[in-house]
Amino acid sequence: MSLTPAQFATLLALAGALIPAGEREPAADTVLADGYWLGRGFAAEPPLEAVVAQICDRLRGQDPATALRSLAEVDPTEFDALTTVVAGAYYMVPEVRVAIGYPGQIPRPAGLTEAVDDLEEELIAPMLGSEPRYRPTPDRPGESPA
Repeated sequence: MSLTPAQFATLLALAGALIPAGEREPAADTVLADGYWLGRGFAAEPPLEAVVAQICDRLRGQDPATALRSLAEVDPTEFDALTTVVAGAYYMVPEVRVAIGYPGQIPRPAGLTEAVDDLEEELIAPMLGSEPRYRPTPDRPGESPA
């Protein structure tokens, strides 16, 4: 992640306003403060990092809740980019997944790269060596069998 310290601080403030603490769920600014999950989110969608950096530069120093409302009205596309990054990173955090009742694929927490591994190793591979799972198309009247 290549955000400057000022951009990162602004992003955390916006994240906290976007996803405040709930009854059981932690606030986004708390669980994203180390930057790890935001970095994973940006790695999944690299073009969003530049967009979010520009948003943070523009909104730095403003009240986060007010800035978010204004951004949603003035530029819904940028607001979507920001919420995609924040929500995506937030819901990758294992602590959040447990709080909402989705701990991931036990015994391994779910993550971006693990999903690909699961598909290739555990779901697709067994199917590749198996017999067809469909019934042959019945002959149509007037057609001769092949």
